[in-house]
Amino acid sequence: MMASSRGSPAVRVAVLVMAVAGFALAGCASHGGAGAEYGTELYGAESAEAAIGRFLDAARLRDYSAMARLFGTDEGPAERRWGRAETEQRMFVLARLLEPRAWELRPNPVAGAGGASRWLVDLTGTRNGEVSVPFIIVSDGNRWFVERIVTEGLGTP
Repeated sequence: MMASSRGSPAVRVAVLVMAVAGFALAGCASHGGAGAEYGTELYGAESAEAAIGRFLDAARLRDYSAMARLFGTDEGPAERRWGRAETEQRMFVLARLLEPRAWELRPNPVAGAGGASRWLVDLTGTRNGEVSVPFIIVSDGNRWFVERIVTEGLGTP
């Protein structure tokens, strides 16, 4: 019996598994290993300020996938509860409400129950002009997520 020059199916599968594992480890190493429990994509942010900033930048660019990775609860990313498609649909709606041309984060967050904090964000360029919007930010113990945005001031004038 002649051996194939490509190797046996078991060897090809083992090589494929090792290659995928190598890429996953390389991804974790480049992000300091954070977020590995949610898969190879990095969820959340390293601080409350970074979560808000990246979320708003993604909303401005209409990058719903990036917004979804930053939206969650103290139990982790919202995608775990709603799934990717529904989470991105919700981010579409939030991006349309926010539509910030620019934003500024006010210092001195207000601490809330359970480790949540409330931040005021001044948005410029929304359909209602300049508005201040409260953001509720939480941590799952490792990463920070935008849990809720008080959108009452963002509706159609």
